[in-house]
Amino acid sequence: MKENGWTEILESLAGLENDQLQGLLDSCNLSYDGNFIIKAEESVYSSLCQYYPLIETLVQDKTGKHLLLNLEKSVPTGTDSTSIQVEIAAANVTDAILKPDSIAAVPSYLLRFVPYFGSSAVLIATALRQAFYRASREHGADQLYPRQDDRVTINVQSLLKTLGNVFSRAKFFRIFQQGDMDWFVQRAEPKHRVANGRIQREPNTYLYRGLVLTPGDAQDLYEWLLAEGILLDPLAVLSKAITIPRDQILTFPYRLPSENESALFTEPASVHQVVSRALAPKTLDPTLAGLCDRLASHLIRPESFLAVPWYWFQRVLPELGDDLGVLYLMCKSCCYVDWARGKDRNTFWVPGGLPTLQGWIRSETLPKRIPLSKPSKRGRPKSNQVNPDSAYTRQWRQSNRDLASQYLCRLDTRSSENGTDWQLKVSDVQLTAADESLKQALYAFLFAPPDPVSPELLSDYASNEQWQRLLLRNAEANPLQLCHFETLVKAGICQNETLTPEQICHFDTLVDGLNYYFETLVEAEICQFDTIINILNKLKYAPFFKQKIIPTKITPQLGGWIFENFDGSSENSEKDWDYEKLMGGINLGLRNKIQKLGAEKKFLAWLIAGSLNADIHSPLSFAIAVTLENQQHPVPPAVLLAELPADELSKLLKKTISRIKQNYLGPVMNNGAASEDLESLLQSTPDRQQRLKLLRRLVDALGLEA
Repeated sequence: MKENGWTEILESLAGLENDQLQGLLDSCNLSYDGNFIIKAEESVYSSLCQYYPLIETLVQDKTGKHLLLNLEKSVPTGTDSTSIQVEIAAANVTDAILKPDSIAAVPSYLLRFVPYFGSSAVLIATALRQAFYRASREHGADQLYPRQDDRVTINVQSLLKTLGNVFSRAKFFRIFQQGDMDWFVQRAEPKHRVANGRIQREPNTYLYRGLVLTPGDAQDLYEWLLAEGILLDPLAVLSKAITIPRDQILTFPYRLPSENESALFTEPASVHQVVSRALAPKTLDPTLAGLCDRLASHLIRPESFLAVPWYWFQRVLPELGDDLGVLYLMCKSCCYVDWARGKDRNTFWVPGGLPTLQGWIRSETLPKRIPLSKPSKRGRPKSNQVNPDSAYTRQWRQSNRDLASQYLCRLDTRSSENGTDWQLKVSDVQLTAADESLKQALYAFLFAPPDPVSPELLSDYASNEQWQRLLLRNAEANPLQLCHFETLVKAGICQNETLTPEQICHFDTLVDGLNYYFETLVEAEICQFDTIINILNKLKYAPFFKQKIIPTKITPQLGGWIFENFDGSSENSEKDWDYEKLMGGINLGLRNKIQKLGAEKKFLAWLIAGSLNADIHSPLSFAIAVTLENQQHPVPPAVLLAELPADELSKLLKKTISRIKQNYLGPVMNNGAASEDLESLLQSTPDRQQRLKLLRRLVDALGLEA
């Protein structure tokens, strides 16, 4: 009922000679489940709705059934409705090395603890907060900072690795033992378990303290509350504290430890503790406690982060050291990016200059390494002849200054009530010297590759995922020198069938070029080949390679296909067959015989007939043989199809393949006798999948694409 019903319906619709309706139906899926169903995509559904009354009436007249017109949601090719796959790439070499999309979030308020507990403790706290965030993602996107009842298992070695191994495992545990992390986490009571009849102590458990103020900020808040008269009207004072700017309560940019021994707060404290002490002997009530929560968020700003690429932690921080690295983060937090007006600020004034910076980082010598942008010419000039014992010290100091100058630089000074203020310039994250050398080498390789590597070979590599995977496996197995394909086969990394002989030749050429160009960098331990290959793989969509763009529209031309631009313009092409191209794969002597006999059209007809005959395994050899040796003429349907221009036969094959994929029966309605000729050649093959296979074989034989 289903097949006969749809066949009769489609034949009746074809009699209307409405090409628009026929084109719409060709783009739909037809089915039957007691009613006739048409499923159409959004682009077709709206146009098909205007024909619904006509089709519904025809269905009822022919079959007595009803027609259902359903909207079929469409999704991008290669995806499903619930997920998509995105490949990470890079626009330039710096992005491929720096990976700016991989960001670590440094809580801004954590940096205010540096003057009290040192840079190492704050770096550990930063890494722990990142571990908290990763572990808390299962709770949903609403959890921006860790909850106090969460438990996170931390692998110490992995945590130190995220910080670029800037300090040792022994120093990590020494910081905990000394109590420098008590402001952030506190150790819980030790637990024990019985294993194999013996009592064993479980790993230490630490409790996250939550949002607390530095001792100096706690003291500032306490003094402000008393000055505002919290004892007289606590509700009004706390409400005011929530609305006024923070710099009216706390000291900025950073509060230094107080030298006053009478300070009430020598340890970090929560806002609730500070307010409770200021209210004494009164106590908090539920309303005041709720206001304390809001005041803590207002002062600490738990959602405020300094975004720093992980590259900085893993590559730059080990070179700077923990103190200079954290000082850079503190200074970076004092700058900003103004998206409202497009005026960014990368400079700021440090009140008090050198003594203030020494207090920030708790080091007397480190801030002195920050160089002037324009070195002063005052004082005694440097001596060219240096004592050998002093040469190492001078070189060490100069290296430190050069390294510091990449991120911090002193521009100017001024006198103020705090002493001599310094104006510092803070630079963005940059590549290390080693990675800068790697970047220049990669650009030189891409823009001027060594012989015989060519830009075309690099473009082929960028568009061939099989090459990319194989070369990366080669680099992982041989990080110091890439091997040829034959060696990879012997090592079991791949098989001979992985690449064709021509591809093997190109692959080995590329390997030789990479070894030649980057061997100096690899020998100097600046990089290894897996790093180079990973960078090249990320650049495969960058403009350095000639891209093979997927065309937006395809039209047939001379037995092949041409690509059109978005404006729909294309070059006019001849409609007849290009026999030189069609017979390009034939032996030259046989081709000349066919051309001497003037049997090109006959050869084409036999090629069509042979391609659509399932009993013939090699249509090309069959067509050559019967054209030259047999006086028999091709069957009339094949002759008529051979008389068609190349573009018309291409359209017919394309539409026929599309209809078979959509489970249509019978020939294409609006292609007249040509579709019937094609149907007669396929009549001996009732199986749809076999028909589809034969049609595709014909497309390949004619050099078409459908």
